[in-house]
Parts: sequence; C-alpha cells; structure tokens
Amino acid sequence: MQQQVNADINVIGSIPDFRLIEVALAQFAKGKGRLDLKELLVTNNAFDFRTESTRKRFLAAVERTILVFASERHRQLMVALFNAPGLEALKRWAIFLQLLAGNDLFRILTKEVYLKVYFSGRTTIAGDEVFAYLKDRQVHSSPFKNFSDSTLEKIGSKYLTILKKLGMVEGKVKKRLVNIRLSEDELIFFVYVILSMDDSSTDILKSPFREFLFLEQEELIRALKNISFMPFLDIASTGEALTVQLKLSPQELVDAISH
Repeated sequence: MQQQVNADINVIGSIPDFRLIEVALAQFAKGKGRLDLKELLVTNNAFDFRTESTRKRFLAAVERTILVFASERHRQLMVALFNAPGLEALKRWAIFLQLLAGNDLFRILTKEVYLKVYFSGRTTIAGDEVFAYLKDRQVHSSPFKNFSDSTLEKIGSKYLTILKKLGMVEGKVKKRLVNIRLSEDELIFFVYVILSMDDSSTDILKSPFREFLFLEQEELIRALKNISFMPFLDIASTGEALTVQLKLSPQELVDAISH
C-alpha cells in the first residue's frame, strides 16, 4: 500500500451516471486532453451537476483513478476499445479494469473482500464487511491511521455502490452477488489488459491480476486452451505454469472482437 491512500472510491461511487466515465474514456480515446474534458464536464456541465465544485471533484477523480495506464499497450487497448462503436458491455467492464489499474484501494478491496466472498460460494455481501476489513487494516497499516470510522464506513458503502453500478452486485443494504461469466470476447480482452498491466511475467497464473478473471485456476486453464482463442494467443502449459503470448496488436484485437 502506498503511504497515502487514495480514497477516490468515495467520489467515483457518488457519480450518479457512469456514462460520465465512459464519455471521459471516449474523449481520451479520440485524443482529447484535460482541457477538452474540463470544457465538456465542468464548463458545459454535460451531466447536469448542481455545482461547479462537484463537477471539478468528479473530473479530478476520473483523471486520477480512471485515466491511468500501466503501460503503453494498456493505453492502446483502451484507446482502441473506446474508439470502436458498440461493445457497451465490454466498455463497462473496461471501467472495472481501469479502477483496478488506477486505484490501489479499489484493487485491494476487490481482491481481499469481494473476491473472497465470491469464491466462497456465499450469495451476499454487506458494507460492514468492507468496514471490518478496513478497521483491521487500520490497526496494522499507517496510511489508514488518520481515517475516521465515518470515512471508513463511507468507503465501504461507496465501494459496493460502484460494484452495483458495474452490474456485479444487486440489491439495497445487503447486496446479492451476481454470478459473473465473461463472454469469450470479454475474457480475451481481460487477458490482454491483465498481461499489459503487469508484464513482469508471461505466466498468467502468477499474475497478481489473475483472480480478476472470475475463474478458478483449472477453469481458467481450460478456457484459455479453447481452440477459438488460437488466433489471439500462443499458450504453453508446463506443470504449474501457463505461459501466454499475445499475438495481436491492441487495434487488431478490438477489430476482431468488433467483427
């Protein structure tokens, strides 16, 4: 964990319409810079926020947490996707991937709380579980020391709100987990992004992002060995390793998915 915790989860979770994030990514993909985004979201108030300070706060959070890229190939994948027409479900998943890449706290909560509940077979998750995890981290981790209980409770609530807006949970207080099965197009895009976010190893089983594919290890191995993935990936399986080489450029991948 970095010495300063980025609590933009609270701001992102307060965005009433996640189309704002999709629009920001689409503008970025078209080569628009910060001034263009500011004109769209702040000056022209495209999403009808009540105050200028709110518009500025949302824009800053999107820039810090969403428009973050771990590598040039990662950036090119998002540019190619958000320049393509349609693919709305995949673009919504891309927001999830960008949150994983851009916000340490979101990634940690997803890995240590949400995924543990998801893979345990339980069907519900509540904000107090997120709060309990954060309170435990507060005892052992100095970056959380200055956070009040009310701030930690808000993070827990807004984190689950984000998951709901992404279609990963549903319900009001105690959220029901949605069973997630990525389509073949979504899975292949996830693999490309995950291997682009962390290129320290081509063994996807050792990737710190592997769990975010929503598949147990044996399921993942079977899925990636699917013959329909052969045009996209070179795969070598040796013992406990699953080495994956990406065969297409970001634009070629998105073109193939689009067609």
